Amino acid sequence: MKLFVSVGNTQYNSLIKAIDELLPAADFDITVQLATGSYLPVNHSYIRFTDNISKYYAEADVIIAHAGAGTVFQLLEENRRMVVVPNHERLDAHQLDLAQYVDENNFACVCYEFIKLKESVVQAFSKQYKRYISEPFYGYEYIEQCFAEQTANLSKPNEVGSLPLNIFNDMDDAVNHIITEQGDVIAGSAIAINPEKVIRAMQEPLVREAIMSASIRFADGIGVVKTLARKSGRKVSRIPGCELWEEIMAKSGLFKLPVFLVGASSDVIAATEVKLQSQYQVNICGKQDGYFDAKDEVGIIENISKQQPLIVTVALGSPRQELFIQKCKELCPDTFFMGVGGTYDVYTNKVTRAPLAYRKLNLEWFYRLMSQPQRLFRQSNLLKYLYMELTRKL
Repeated sequence: MKLFVSVGNTQYNSLIKAIDELLPAADFDITVQLATGSYLPVNHSYIRFTDNISKYYAEADVIIAHAGAGTVFQLLEENRRMVVVPNHERLDAHQLDLAQYVDENNFACVCYEFIKLKESVVQAFSKQYKRYISEPFYGYEYIEQCFAEQTANLSKPNEVGSLPLNIFNDMDDAVNHIITEQGDVIAGSAIAINPEKVIRAMQEPLVREAIMSASIRFADGIGVVKTLARKSGRKVSRIPGCELWEEIMAKSGLFKLPVFLVGASSDVIAATEVKLQSQYQVNICGKQDGYFDAKDEVGIIENISKQQPLIVTVALGSPRQELFIQKCKELCPDTFFMGVGGTYDVYTNKVTRAPLAYRKLNLEWFYRLMSQPQRLFRQSNLLKYLYMELTRKL
């Protein structure tokens, strides 16, 4: 019986050795294709590579093949008699998976143990197997679509989830985009972007509209920083919203710029005003706590406009603060607005910020989760973001 042994372009020394020792030359005419293997057969002839392997396939009564996909499927399509021997020396398990697929569908003989090689060769030669029929592949359109999406993402390195973001060199760079070195305030608004906000913008058109209306969208969450760095190929600095707010307050105090505070409880906003005036000599021209209804918004926005602030910071939580800012900008086109979430609570020590060690490790989100377990239900958006980042859909 004439046998041909194929291992593709990989090493499978243990198979070659087993064939050399277990299949005697007196019973079998064997040619072994070694590829880069180091074991040289003593009892059988061998080759390394050939440009005409089809000739060896055609001349063989049975082919002994490793479970490489290219080799196995070619032989199945040509309806060759073969023994598939999965390569257990590989770290991955795909050869075993393919061998089991062939075995379960009865397409060819599969030998899982070298000791059964001779028995398997005889079986492959004599037994009738199910004919493998190659099915047409209809996935090209989907593959092209995936490539198109990835190309589109790569062509927009400053976008995360289709939200264009500003990439700042450092905190000073971010502050100077809001208050110039001469003390001029650049009208507009800034919104901190984290993974949760990216997902919400995808799910809720009103949130996306409010975010897109901002003139500055900066990377606050570490997940967004990682995505931006990957897509842009640049070093991206994380700009924590609470730190940016305090730097803006400090600079506004230097130039005596009028500031209006919105949000938090009456006690917290009063304490924030006192501390800002004491620490940075901030010119607070007005304040409004966050405990108001939608019907009160018009009057509150009109009052803000009357005070003519150059800077308004809003601590109402997301997305309420972004939607409120969007309404304010219509009456205050020359003002800079910033949504600041729970920053006033942190600044007045009502809420403890994560220790420095957590911040340096970018684990501030984890500290907040441990401190406030009720935030757990919000983590589904983080998982969605992680999935989209891993699959390159952001």
